[in-house]
Amino acid sequence: MTYIQIKNLSKSYANINALNKLNIKIEKGNLFGILGPNGAGKTTLLKILSTLIAPDDGAVYINKIDLIKKPIEIRKLIGYVAQEIALDKILTGRELLDFQADLYHLEKSKKLERIEFLIAKLEMGDWIDKKCGIYSGGMKRRIDLASGLLHVPQVLILDEPTVGLDIESRNIIWELLESLKRDGMTIILSSHYLDEIDKLADNVVIIDGGKVIDQGTPFNLKSKLGGERISLKVREFS
Repeated sequence: MTYIQIKNLSKSYANINALNKLNIKIEKGNLFGILGPNGAGKTTLLKILSTLIAPDDGAVYINKIDLIKKPIEIRKLIGYVAQEIALDKILTGRELLDFQADLYHLEKSKKLERIEFLIAKLEMGDWIDKKCGIYSGGMKRRIDLASGLLHVPQVLILDEPTVGLDIESRNIIWELLESLKRDGMTIILSSHYLDEIDKLADNVVIIDGGKVIDQGTPFNLKSKLGGERISLKVREFS
């Protein structure tokens, strides 16, 4: 079932066409991967899906709700984790999550339960009560991801969430995303890491110059690749 439909989406900045009549369909409960070089239009697309910027033309529907006409309704459905991490350095991680939960108007009992669940799920217990200003990149990213999940969104939008992270943080985030997908959450993941998309994504779109270059399952896209094979044999010297 198509849950997110993007029709002829276009967006320009001055003389640059960031998106050029983009058409994409995303199924409910899928992890949908977006690949493309820098400047391909990935972040622009995610910002439109997150209602942060408006397109010049086209339409987007999430759960049959018109994103352009009803952005407030869409914001109740989505969680967004941006590429740039912005945390208050004075607050502890727990205080930050508590503050974010209040912004979502979560009831106190549900708020505390949800915060404890995410602390355990993202393995943040050893440092959650320390100030965010001393956190490493991996710690900051886990707190940022937890903030986007506090209100249990139906759609999670991630803009390169594991770029530059250590292996431990990366694996923890991968395990969480696989768990969320099993629970039925629809996830949109922009990444530069081919192994990440190959492991996690049900379907993939490749974007360049604001246009769809190709799309399909990771297996189908890989099967289209071919070429010559070069074999080398190294001779041993005594």
